[in-house]
Amino acid sequence: ELAAGVLKGITGKEGKKLLAISFYRLGNFTDALEAFNKLDGADDEALYYLGLTCERLNLFNQAVKAYGKIKSADLKESAALRIEEIQRASDSININKEDKKAANIIALAPGDESYPQAGALILLSDEHITVTKEHTQESSLHYMVKILNERGKESFADTAIEYDSTFERLELVYARTIKPDGSVIYVGSRHIRDVSKYLNFPLYSNARVFIISFPEVVTGAVLEYKIRIKRNQLINGKDFFLSYPVQAYEPVLTARFSISLPKGISLNMKAVNVEYNDFNANLKGRKEENNTRYLWEFRDLPQILPESGMPPDARINPTILFSTFQSWEEVYVWWQGLCADKIKADKSIKDAVRKLIAGKKSDLEKARSIYNFCAKDIRYVAVEYGQAGYEPHAAAEIFRNKYGDCKDQSVLLVSMLREAGLKAYPVLIPTKQYYNLNEDLPSGLFNHCIAVLFLKDRKIFLDPTAETCSFGDLPLGDQGRKVLVFKENGFAIEEIPFYPASHNLMRQSLNLRINSDGSVSGEKNNFTLGAYDQSQRLWLIYTQPELIKDMLKGAIQNVSIGAKLKSYEVKNLHELDKPVALSYSFYGPEYFTRAGALRIFPQLSNLDTSLCVKDKRKYPVDLGLFDTKEFDFDIVLPDDFVVKYIPVSLKAESKWLSCDVQYVASRNRIYFKQRVVAKENEVNRLEYEDFKAFTERLARDMKQRIVLEKVK
Repeated sequence: ELAAGVLKGITGKEGKKLLAISFYRLGNFTDALEAFNKLDGADDEALYYLGLTCERLNLFNQAVKAYGKIKSADLKESAALRIEEIQRASDSININKEDKKAANIIALAPGDESYPQAGALILLSDEHITVTKEHTQESSLHYMVKILNERGKESFADTAIEYDSTFERLELVYARTIKPDGSVIYVGSRHIRDVSKYLNFPLYSNARVFIISFPEVVTGAVLEYKIRIKRNQLINGKDFFLSYPVQAYEPVLTARFSISLPKGISLNMKAVNVEYNDFNANLKGRKEENNTRYLWEFRDLPQILPESGMPPDARINPTILFSTFQSWEEVYVWWQGLCADKIKADKSIKDAVRKLIAGKKSDLEKARSIYNFCAKDIRYVAVEYGQAGYEPHAAAEIFRNKYGDCKDQSVLLVSMLREAGLKAYPVLIPTKQYYNLNEDLPSGLFNHCIAVLFLKDRKIFLDPTAETCSFGDLPLGDQGRKVLVFKENGFAIEEIPFYPASHNLMRQSLNLRINSDGSVSGEKNNFTLGAYDQSQRLWLIYTQPELIKDMLKGAIQNVSIGAKLKSYEVKNLHELDKPVALSYSFYGPEYFTRAGALRIFPQLSNLDTSLCVKDKRKYPVDLGLFDTKEFDFDIVLPDDFVVKYIPVSLKAESKWLSCDVQYVASRNRIYFKQRVVAKENEVNRLEYEDFKAFTERLARDMKQRIVLEKVK
């Protein structure tokens, strides 16, 4: 940086060249290219660095052109190697001569007729992890994938490997496409990108993605690559943890996995989701090399076949969890050491807290004001915990930048709450998409960070990354999870409960007036709480007003073909302390289905049966949440219509839900109410057939229509 600063003031040719090279060294490739292009008559050194710059900018043809101009012997050989790397491909190479072992694996692979549901076959997954006595970690990963159809191409033609450049170095040993005729196309640098995963957020520039774009991918081709990842230090200098899911969403013919540890290091293991191991995979593995190497081998692993409404992969995929932590106290000491000094309020934070709590009479009001600020005014960067490291940034830095990932936002929230005199702590949590905390396996297997506030006898969990979530509420993914609370002098394992059905409310009321000519005018009000309030607020905030109008126009077409939206109103959109309310009015030219003098209503009551399409299931039905849905319709009829038939009210009760449907006819009015309460958030495999029978029977009972007759 200092050199570039000095060289900017030099006008001579050599100074300009060195400035361009300085930009390259700084990783400022755009300015480097501009500086090289301003040189008159670049020498060989400048041409070589120009070629390197062009490669970093994916300008491979320009890079080859620059390398090709180099004449001096000391750089010509290096330039030729760069050109070879860029253009590395030869149809004359055949896998049968190049690599007999790989050729044999391919020759023995079954055809796609044996796997009608597959998009690809994972011929080989060979993964080995070695922890050294110097507390470094080396991973060797070797994969071979046979493409069966377009779905396979979509999934595997571009392969992305994520790594943390602060501690990890990734090395591509080789990558190649093996075509159906056996010819081999090697991946060159023009097919490789090594980029920041979060380009717009410099705080997380260490989270990188190494992307391999395989050339000439066709049906029947095999994609093969081998990489090494070296980590220069373990997370706390001596421990590590990881998960190994056994199945994939494509069939796996051969999988090998091993962990090698120095003597004296104990490895804790736990198999989860074993109830889905109906293919009898040996999850225990075996020990080798004087009990320092743990090895697992699997053959013919069936693919996971997705089912509608199934739980996330972490709940259904047989998985082995590993950790060298021996106690939760060790986990606490490790992460407390990373975050404790970051929870500190500087002058800017102190001033902000003072303004936020001014005039607030209770601790609850103070906490709500601070939470609302962190949730709304600090932009969340969706970096999963651990992807950009485990150490949070200082609260002052996050406050200054006004953005942060989950651990950063939580550290800022805790800092501000403490500055207000409140008791608050950061919390590590595995969300619903991840493996829940196992009390008998101490580890750092978390994917999210939130906070907890203690107010007298109340314990309130807060997730500041959920910008549309009101104080005291939580996203669905945070509920029903065990968490690790980091107090000043120790840890606590807590469990966040699921919120009850009354907490997640969707209520729709409709006032409808039907005219003698069959036209209709109406006003609809949508009121939401909990998860429904979060999602409706998110939709309304991030959707253009014109598009909202178009969506509402589309919705009223279900009431009346050709209906016109008259107006709509949104209340409390940016007030997290109040539920958002959406109301709109409309007019429609028709409402009934005609049958001579009879007029048939649309079906008012209904129940979704889309989760019951299978006769049997392998996986549970994930209902998502405990909730309450209420529909309340008030329909005014014209004087020249009489009610010919009104459905019978009904009530139904099961383990999973209760349903109450009421029809009432009074003079020229019809009142309809439906209330469905979900009492469970999951249907297990053994109960599915009963759930299916109950749901379909109830849906049939609800399938009734009001019938009117027009009086002359």
